[in-house]
Amino acid sequence: MKFFLLLALTLVIISTEQIPEVDGILQLSRRNFQQALDEHPRLLVKFYIDTCGYCQKMKPVFIQLAQRLKEYGFVLGEVNAQESKSLAAKHDAKAYPTLKLFRNGVSHDFPNSSDSLEMLFEFALQHSYGPITKLQTQEEIDLFLKRSNIAVLKYVNDQADLSSVSLDHIQVRFGIVENSQLQQGYPHKYTLINKDIEKPIHYNGDIDGLSEFISTKGYPLVFSLNEEEFMKVESDKKPLIGFAGQKNGVLHKRLKYIAEQYANSTRFVIIDPQLELCNRRFEYLIKQSQVAQNTIYYYDYETKKTTTTTFNDDSVGSLKKAIDSLIEEVTAPKREAERLAKLIKGDGQVHKLTKENFIEQVFENHRHIFVKFYAPWCGHCQSLAPTFEKLAQELNRDDIVIAEVDHTANQIDDIPIEGYPTLYLFKQEGDTKTRKEYEGDRSFQGMKAFLERNLGKVESGEKKQPEFSEIKNEGTVISLTSENFDHVVLNSKQDVLVKFFAPWCGHCKAMAESYKELAQNLKDNQNVLIAEMDWTTHQTSAVEIKGFPTLIFFKKGQDKPEQIKYQSARTAEALAKFIEDNNSFVKKEDL
Repeated sequence: MKFFLLLALTLVIISTEQIPEVDGILQLSRRNFQQALDEHPRLLVKFYIDTCGYCQKMKPVFIQLAQRLKEYGFVLGEVNAQESKSLAAKHDAKAYPTLKLFRNGVSHDFPNSSDSLEMLFEFALQHSYGPITKLQTQEEIDLFLKRSNIAVLKYVNDQADLSSVSLDHIQVRFGIVENSQLQQGYPHKYTLINKDIEKPIHYNGDIDGLSEFISTKGYPLVFSLNEEEFMKVESDKKPLIGFAGQKNGVLHKRLKYIAEQYANSTRFVIIDPQLELCNRRFEYLIKQSQVAQNTIYYYDYETKKTTTTTFNDDSVGSLKKAIDSLIEEVTAPKREAERLAKLIKGDGQVHKLTKENFIEQVFENHRHIFVKFYAPWCGHCQSLAPTFEKLAQELNRDDIVIAEVDHTANQIDDIPIEGYPTLYLFKQEGDTKTRKEYEGDRSFQGMKAFLERNLGKVESGEKKQPEFSEIKNEGTVISLTSENFDHVVLNSKQDVLVKFFAPWCGHCKAMAESYKELAQNLKDNQNVLIAEMDWTTHQTSAVEIKGFPTLIFFKKGQDKPEQIKYQSARTAEALAKFIEDNNSFVKKEDL
């Protein structure tokens, strides 16, 4: 009997013997691996072989990682896969080094492609828990918060399920405090802790509003672009305003003050040169290898483009002025393109106008607008309706809009109406609209003749095939309008490079001289024309313009010119090379 007791005691001592360490790393094998799993809830294991060069390179990084993760309750171990082949095979270690994170004995994959201490450290903390964790003691709560950059603690004892909220915020760790004493002594339902926000933020509403609370209150005004914040910006896709600067430094504090004014539209980011991963994330977005000092970056998630400006004065007032100017430069073309896209055009139908949209659709529209003011009960108006619809269908010209207003429901200021129907032509002349009343008979031919007298010949029915003509290249930039676009661009024999611009566009202004230089340099080339069109004043349905400047090369040689967009450097030399590579004429005689 004594023999068996002694044997059992010996086996217990052997099974719980001290696991050897080298440089703070547990030396694991099949004999002690399960013991390590039982003793350490967070165990990060590296499987390696002696002949692996990358394993040797990673060794000092792994030692530093063990030292850094120790205060977060992690233990690191390593397995020599040549000496413990069955153990390596059991845990699917087929390439070396292979890292596995064991969380309460359960294996989780770990990135093996990096020897970056920062990346390994960050990944370990992010995966130290699942999406939702049950917490029993204050010590567990403290460690949970220490390991989490962003965490939400639930203290209220109800049936509310956090699963859907956690799916909406995968970068946030959720902890449920189950200890009844800790619940009773806590005055709030939920508490959010973000390490980059000075104080905890409390929420006492229903769970239905928790997701919105996290989105709006759970993040700092200025991101440093840690992994959780990067996931947030990738999810929200708000434009980013970025600076290089020290986290929590003077510039950072000033940006917090400025960022508050843009909280609903733009995300501010400060990139600390000392934070390797934050730099790499921002460089990935802006497609540049280094974040420069004294530079403001604007990254547009929609276009994936980065626009920059520099500054010398970092006072709050000067920074805000520079930011406002940069945002205006980037967003103004987009806003203008969106505005123009909403404007009605001549497309074969009679457009409805109201008091609310009249000024925008008539006075802010670069097209001519022929408007009928009517009353629904008016017999003359009812008789005119099919003729007015025929006029719209027959004209079907982009620059002439046929529209109508129910004047009994929409009184328009400063438009005199003495009877129904009343017809006015709002003619675009330069930057202004002139108004002229139609007083002829209400026939199709009468209204058509009125428009022809005031706006020029209006084609109807089948259009004639255009006669292609050669336009002399005089070495200047040709100004295009809605009226001459087809003649110069579509119906000329030459290839045509067209710049679509807006007068207020900074990039358009910057390339103006280079564009003139290009035209002058190509003066002797009668195979190509250089032209430009102010898109805010003139438009054509032949192209779709979403930003400025847009450069399109109309290459001839087919029934319909091929449109080739230019998206490179806006210099005379680069543009000339582009034309040379894409033109449809080999030599002048081919004309």
